[in-house]
Amino acid sequence: MLDVLSAAEYVVPALEILDSHIELKGRTIVDTISDNAAMGAMVVGGNPVKPDSVDLRWIGALLHRNQTVEETGLAAGVLNHPASGVHWLANKLARHGSGLKAGDLVLAGSFTRPVHVQKGDTFLADYGPLGTITCTFA
Repeated sequence: MLDVLSAAEYVVPALEILDSHIELKGRTIVDTISDNAAMGAMVVGGNPVKPDSVDLRWIGALLHRNQTVEETGLAAGVLNHPASGVHWLANKLARHGSGLKAGDLVLAGSFTRPVHVQKGDTFLADYGPLGTITCTFA
């Protein structure tokens, strides 16, 4: 995991916008894989910080929809440390003759549950020292 942290130039908060073809309720891992993990888009923002300048396990998030808190979470919920999933991914890719490259943007994993979005919703994700992200769905 230390190799991931030393290789990362910076970390920033991100929101994954799911675009699932399969209803989330009752969804299995097989459904998720067949749906390309439901990745639709990514919103990146906040303040870039050096990975060693903050204990990433303790980065929290408050996810507001239309000024009401919908979800909260702590980054330690991602395999005890967000770098753990990236470490796993790098090792898995290496076994298949591939890998992460300099400049790749990698989502480390979500530590909040998915929230359904409706037209007109505005979301504010507050990641404390990493800053905020705002997006509106038109």
